[in-house]
Amino acid sequence: MARISTAPLALAFPLAFLSQAALADLTPTEVWGDWKTYMQGMGYTIDATENASGGNLTVSDIKLGFPMPDDGGSASIAMGTLTFNQNADGSVAIVMPEVLPVVVDVNAKGPDAKPVKMTMSYSQTGHAMTASGSATDMTYDYTAQTIALKLDQLQVGPDSFGEENAKIDVTGTDLSSVTKMSIGDLRNYSQTGTIAAVNYDIFVNNPTDPNQVKLAGSMSNLTVEGGGTIPLVIPDASDMGAMLKAGFAASGTFTYTSGVTDIEVTDPVNGNFAAKSTSSSGKLGVEMGATGLSYLGSQNDLAMNVTAAGLPFPIDLSMAESGFNLKMPVSKSDEAQDFAFGITLGNFKMSDMIWGIFDPQGQLPRDPATIKLDLTGQAKLFADILDPEAAANMAGAAPGEVQSLKINNLQVDAVGAKLDGSGDFTFDNTDKTTFPGMPKPVGTVNLALVGGNALLDKIVAMGFVPQDQAMGVRMMMGLFAVPGDAPDSLKSKIDFTEDGQVLANGQRIK
Repeated sequence: MARISTAPLALAFPLAFLSQAALADLTPTEVWGDWKTYMQGMGYTIDATENASGGNLTVSDIKLGFPMPDDGGSASIAMGTLTFNQNADGSVAIVMPEVLPVVVDVNAKGPDAKPVKMTMSYSQTGHAMTASGSATDMTYDYTAQTIALKLDQLQVGPDSFGEENAKIDVTGTDLSSVTKMSIGDLRNYSQTGTIAAVNYDIFVNNPTDPNQVKLAGSMSNLTVEGGGTIPLVIPDASDMGAMLKAGFAASGTFTYTSGVTDIEVTDPVNGNFAAKSTSSSGKLGVEMGATGLSYLGSQNDLAMNVTAAGLPFPIDLSMAESGFNLKMPVSKSDEAQDFAFGITLGNFKMSDMIWGIFDPQGQLPRDPATIKLDLTGQAKLFADILDPEAAANMAGAAPGEVQSLKINNLQVDAVGAKLDGSGDFTFDNTDKTTFPGMPKPVGTVNLALVGGNALLDKIVAMGFVPQDQAMGVRMMMGLFAVPGDAPDSLKSKIDFTEDGQVLANGQRIK
């Protein structure tokens, strides 16, 4: 029996991999060509000088132009020189100078408009950017020891402002990011990145206005994750409604582990203002697409100190946890779409000086307060609310209707009393007569209050509420609530029925 040698097979495998790698090689022309395609698709005009030599490409005198929204003129950005070098492994190195000059020119229209020119420097040290993959599926790897963006000069009309009047200085250290870009019917992208620390220092002083604004701060251990889809051609980048219909979508999450912010406002007319805040960590997220728009934000161990004209002492506030979330539909639809809103102020504290303004005798408990609200529901939109023309055609009419609302959590825990609640409703938008001016609700809300009577007694003793008005409040509590299981506790179940009745703990009140 003849033996088959394995040597050809052993050679075939590495040769196959090498041939695939060669097919996947990127060229400098392809990388720069994709940059141009992307920017032109976003509505930019591009002017640059291209010089190819030995497989490398140098692009100099780069200038981007774009129209301002609402026929407000035009703007341009000059970016200096970039070099695209072919690497032996088929990737492309994008070489940027250590200092990249960026000049922004804005030629605004209008009788009172003035041209604006900003000259900035984008500097880097220990930086490297590499593009790999194929012309339709690229990965960008970027690292830098330091980055910095600095405003060198600002000119508004004939007036020129130096650092003494206009300052922007942002620096970052130990930056690393990976961006993946693929092209099909849409441009898809995803990005992850980290920065060890960011510091910013911003100052604005208009010589014609006595006010001055200073903003400075820092953040540590930043992370960024995001992605989305972008239409290959965008006729008008300022028309967000049209972009969403064309397939635009984006999402991103930004986190950090510690932050400090200082704000100082000098106002000789109304008085000065200053605020300082610190936090141990935070998060900010955004998501946008044809299905809706959502935001979320949170901070941990937030502390603020505020001084303002007219206040005899500083305001000190702190929260162990603060956060918000918002979700809303933006596109017209015959079907109901989800919405949400939430806010959290956890373990809120304020200084004894503030307490002393309205409770100098210390009669109210000064334990940390907590407020939480979590709402979800569904609504129907009658128009694309991000479409300027559709919004103008609404002529003051309601943009949509709420069809359901759920109170997932309501909590107010402060000054010795605690209120908890939940509920679930649907709304009949064809009936606005049962409850004049609003759609008829059908559903139930449950409430529980602990410490309410004790709090009312203290408020009466402090003189905030007269005794006769407090009696009226107690009567209302007796009408809508029944005793709970614990001392000084009340509970209430409010039902809104299909036939328009309102029941409090089974007793009809409407």
